Amino acid sequence: MGVFTRKHQPKILKTEKVSYSDLYFRLRLSRGDLSIKPIFIVASVELGNSTTKAILTATDLKSGQTYILDKTVKMTREAISPREAFCHTISMVDLSESSIAELVKATLLDCTRSVGITIADLHFVVRSTGVTACFSKIEEVAGVIKALAKGCMLAGVPPRKMISPMTIENIPSDLRSFSRMGKTYFDGAVTGNIPPGGESIVGNEMEGELVTAGLKEAAKWLDVDYRNPVLSLDFGTTLAGRITDDELPYARVIGSFCGLAGAIPDAVVSKVVHVNFPSVLDLSKKNARGRRIRNDVVKGYVEGILEQVYVETVKKDRTRVGGVPVNAAAAEKNDVVLIGVDAGDNLSNLPEIADIGAELVKDEGEQYIIPVIDELSACIVKDLVGIAKEEGLLLHNTKIGITGRAGITGKKPELVVEKLSELFGRNMDKEVIFADDALARGAAVLGKCMHQFGTVGNPIGGVQGRGCLYGQRVKLQKK
Repeated sequence: MGVFTRKHQPKILKTEKVSYSDLYFRLRLSRGDLSIKPIFIVASVELGNSTTKAILTATDLKSGQTYILDKTVKMTREAISPREAFCHTISMVDLSESSIAELVKATLLDCTRSVGITIADLHFVVRSTGVTACFSKIEEVAGVIKALAKGCMLAGVPPRKMISPMTIENIPSDLRSFSRMGKTYFDGAVTGNIPPGGESIVGNEMEGELVTAGLKEAAKWLDVDYRNPVLSLDFGTTLAGRITDDELPYARVIGSFCGLAGAIPDAVVSKVVHVNFPSVLDLSKKNARGRRIRNDVVKGYVEGILEQVYVETVKKDRTRVGGVPVNAAAAEKNDVVLIGVDAGDNLSNLPEIADIGAELVKDEGEQYIIPVIDELSACIVKDLVGIAKEEGLLLHNTKIGITGRAGITGKKPELVVEKLSELFGRNMDKEVIFADDALARGAAVLGKCMHQFGTVGNPIGGVQGRGCLYGQRVKLQKK
């Protein structure tokens, strides 16, 4: 077990914020002239179980690359509202429609102010949520999306900027020349992936779609051809992600992930940090350098925690996995293998994991928490990918992408690449990518797809090693 491995060089894209004015200057220089082409500005509004974010992106419609202008992050527990609650997070923070809306409004306005633009400057707003724990049916998640929309409108976003434009006239005049809406229409395919038909399979279905698209965009910065077939994993508080095949013109979703991710390390620290509704984000940033970490101690505690965690294909009778509502029948109908992570039966073992975390700090010291969490997360990634491999869902060239705080922070990327190299029996450094804010990048890509802003010379969709699928798409839609 290599807790501090250095023999692998993972490909990691970390968010580099670019100011609005600097972006225009940078694009001028890169083009070698003084022309200023319009950029597509999208706000991603994410209501998570731990954090609520507003992230502003600007996409160069000529190159297709997306830049992060800024992001504002608030703790979702700030919106606690027990009286009028209609939903709650995994850590039991009660939320009402009005409390969600007010938090979203404040987060979005703070973010636009920090960038130096107004709400009117936004071209599009995408809403997503991982808060699904209190719902028994996937359809009930729509109530949270409605609350997010209310918050955006309170901030001044008109409803038309939150839905797909119906005609070219609905696109801002300075962007219309980049749209192919006259020849194609938005048929639900995002970066060459067609979603499963009929009912949704998991409560946070949209997150899986967005992070897959966002990882494809992020890969452009890492010089990796991360097009279909891919396996994407989002390790936020809850788990999201997809596996695709390599069909053309549109790839199918053949695997889907659900359940717990960051909620497991959150449980490890829940009796260590002294705040209400704790998470790893509340852990003290004490400098533990120079303190000796024994690998056998880390391994022992990780094994103990993993005994409380289940990583497996979801059985047909399950309706929830780790608090997330699932529709196993819909998965089977669409030939999608559903893979989930849970702590016992729908969160039941989280208290035992909390006890192990408290024991770790008492017996070994707080400096062991992060090494244990990093190793734990890497083991879960290996188990998830291992199941996908056993199920025959991975093709010879399937690329793997990981995002989310519980998948890319600390030593996790090095450990993940090491464990996946062991799993596949080859060096995986160039076959696995890690990216911050993939969901926000995916929101920008979704906005592009809805507006029919394609980059034929630098396609995000399609299959590895192949060209743009625009021509095939036109033929398909003419049938």
